[in-house]
Amino acid sequence: MKTINKLLMLFALTVLVVMACEKIADKHLVTRTMDKPSMLIADVSIFNGKDSILLQHQYVMIVQGKILQISDVPPEISSETTVIDGTGKTLIPGLIDAHVHLSGSGAVPWENISANESYNLESYLYAGITTVYDLGGMASDLHKLSEKINSGELVGPTIYNTHLPITIKNSHPIPLAKTILPWPLKGLVNVISPTIDKVSEAPDVIRKYAKNDIDYVKISCDQIPSGSPEMSYDQLKALIDEAHKMDKKVFVHIGSPENAVNAVKAGADILAHGIWRGKLTPEQADIIASYQVPIIYTLAGFYNVDQINQGKFVPGKWDKLLVDQRVLEPVSGENGTHVHDQEVMSQFFNDVTQTTPYWQDNINLLLKRRVPIVVGTDSNLPGTYAGSTYYQELDLLKAYGLTNFQILTGATYLNAKLFLDIPDFGNVAEGKKANLLLLNGNPLEDLDVIKNPEMILLNGAEIKRKY
Repeated sequence: MKTINKLLMLFALTVLVVMACEKIADKHLVTRTMDKPSMLIADVSIFNGKDSILLQHQYVMIVQGKILQISDVPPEISSETTVIDGTGKTLIPGLIDAHVHLSGSGAVPWENISANESYNLESYLYAGITTVYDLGGMASDLHKLSEKINSGELVGPTIYNTHLPITIKNSHPIPLAKTILPWPLKGLVNVISPTIDKVSEAPDVIRKYAKNDIDYVKISCDQIPSGSPEMSYDQLKALIDEAHKMDKKVFVHIGSPENAVNAVKAGADILAHGIWRGKLTPEQADIIASYQVPIIYTLAGFYNVDQINQGKFVPGKWDKLLVDQRVLEPVSGENGTHVHDQEVMSQFFNDVTQTTPYWQDNINLLLKRRVPIVVGTDSNLPGTYAGSTYYQELDLLKAYGLTNFQILTGATYLNAKLFLDIPDFGNVAEGKKANLLLLNGNPLEDLDVIKNPEMILLNGAEIKRKY
């Protein structure tokens, strides 16, 4: 009964908060065309997601939202088949953002702006992102969004989700959530956040967590801000062991080299965030590499936090197009330094700025050891935005030393296989979903062609940009 009363109170308070908050713009960024019986993309080059060499002069037949056939000779077609000329173009899998928060607005807490989830969804599609992994929201809310997409009420990418991350009392994300969330929700963070105290509680914690109908488990093992409590190795391992018993892969939020080493040793399947808080040693990099655990690096988010903290953040071209000005203005230029007035956020932002000298060497050590790096943004939080930050992430990964092929496979094929053994997306192959981008050029030679796709296909239906 106490639990039910708490949930009812939370619901009522949430409604009041949402009513009190200003909402992000409700304009539409994309439209979804009517489904076509069949489509042939003719004489096109293919980057299939996993091979570093393009397949040339291919004919791709799409029927009922799936890739029916790929061949090097023109197939027989009916009068109802739509033919797309792929000459000089490249077909690639739809992009995947492996770290999102759909319920976030991207706004700083003192502006009191609530999220517009439908707008976020369209922003991802605008950027060619056809699949997202939500790594920390209310599972019930995310299921409702998925249902609206499946019914056609909303236009958006496929959503896979976990629930609120499992943590320990007063550990991340609780201190930061208390800052970011409006009153009175900030007072309920400890009530609704799944936490573990004793190692023996792990089976019960995971059992209750899995009841949320999740696709994977998210655990937090980090200090944000520095000096706050941090989950122990024993707690982490116990939780991961129990999740694996239920055939659930585990994403572990990490920050420091020690976090990363503990997580891979404890059995983590994916590291959510790169190693930013501290200097990675070659010995630690060797340990991480030996487990070959993929890392969702989220470089752009940390880069933008540093820029905001220093009063130097300048919104990029895609930010200005896709993000509400009311979200961007408070963090642009000198306005960003107002974060120093927010105790927990200020400590975190300062930690990020102080650790920037380690980032390049850390990623170099991992790349040298061929640790798989995949693409995710941590949007929508202050400094990370749906769609636009993904493009920035691609650019930063390239600047930090990844090849175009490493970035592309990390954005598609490797991302699709993070928690699924045989995904039906992330690969241009027969039988897979027709979640595809048709590009004017070769992205293995010029990564920027991704940003202006000639065609975006979601389950075989064309998604057209309005701007």
